[in-house]
Amino acid sequence: MKIRAMRFPAVVILAVTATAAFAHHSQAEFDSKSTVEVNGTLTELVWKSPHAWIYMNVVGEDGEVVNWSFELPSPTTLMRRGWSRKSLEPGDAITVAGAPARNHPAVGLARTVTDADGNGVFTGITDVN
Repeated sequence: MKIRAMRFPAVVILAVTATAAFAHHSQAEFDSKSTVEVNGTLTELVWKSPHAWIYMNVVGEDGEVVNWSFELPSPTTLMRRGWSRKSLEPGDAITVAGAPARNHPAVGLARTVTDADGNGVFTGITDVN
């Protein structure tokens, strides 16, 4: 009887934790069927869990500068793929392609990042759903 009583809290904790993790990693906010590609200047690479972020200034067709934000995988995942905090520096010219956010302009989920020399850095995200 004691073992059974201990199992219930463990199952509840597991279910709540799994639900929170699933909700966090559910990429419903991004449109995986669309692709956006922007060229601009890196303003910041945020190297922090649970996801790294690229911020970049992009000059729009109207000449106005828009600061785009692109979500990346976790820093640990990026390090396993050869990235470091110094892979990109503010001021670097980059091109980012990825899935745009469904409800937020100038936000996306990066699939690829290419530097000014044409060297691609693959983020490892191929599909967001």
